[in-house]
Amino acid sequence: MSQNVEIEYKNLLTELEYEKLINAFEINKAESFTQENIYFDSKEMVLKENQLALRIRIKDDVAEMTLKSPHEGHLLETNESLTIEQASALVEKTVIYPTGQIAELLAFYGIDSTTPLHIIAQLRTQRLEKKVHSCLMVLDKSWYGDQIDYELEIESTTSTEGKQFIKNLLTQYNIPERETPNKISRAVQNRQKSPL
Repeated sequence: MSQNVEIEYKNLLTELEYEKLINAFEINKAESFTQENIYFDSKEMVLKENQLALRIRIKDDVAEMTLKSPHEGHLLETNESLTIEQASALVEKTVIYPTGQIAELLAFYGIDSTTPLHIIAQLRTQRLEKKVHSCLMVLDKSWYGDQIDYELEIESTTSTEGKQFIKNLLTQYNIPERETPNKISRAVQNRQKSPL
């Protein structure tokens, strides 16, 4: 189990802007990796009501369950490692009951660990990363069913640095600042438009 505070800033991109940044920073597309995110909540959306998000992420030969919770204006990520077999079995069941540290955190928010959590959305992301100064620049191309979107994400160690870096980047490359709902919101919205 691990925990870390996520300090990140995001902006949706057009495909043209996405390609422009790849070229400007000389990012090798061959170094991309793909990850599957499967999101869970109760039928009553009790996690969303508490500003929580629970996902299973599968990437290459590793997987993890992650609970994102509010933390001083950012997000605290609580991660539990899973084998690919464990992750696949949980996703196949389509209903999970978290255990361990994640269950304890849910209890802190008044959510009973016996509450069945169902798959509410899924997406696949092709990710490119580049270290720029002390920030990590992430370019994501994500598939939500039949929809594709592009996103810039800046991860930093401080709020000041991250905000300034993304502001400068958007200005330099003439990219408008766009409202950017998180991936779980975009995936849920897409699923509601195109029910499985």
